Amino acid sequence: MASASSANLNAVRETMDVLLEISRLLNTGLDMESLSICVRLCEQGINPEALSAVIKELRKASESLKAPENCTN
Repeated sequence: MASASSANLNAVRETMDVLLEISRLLNTGLDMESLSICVRLCEQGINPEALSAVIKELRKASESLKAPENCTN
């Protein structure tokens, strides 16, 4: 049983490593933790396109909050 569990864990790690490499090639800006969260959300039925739109909006909002900060420094 431990062997099957270990093999499954290794398969998950390998899959996440491949997904992270694809993510980097596509310049998504997602780190392993963020990518892992996105994968789990998609596995739970979240629409990937909607998730992508939310991430883009959050990045825009983050940049707009940083912009005034840069002007004062």
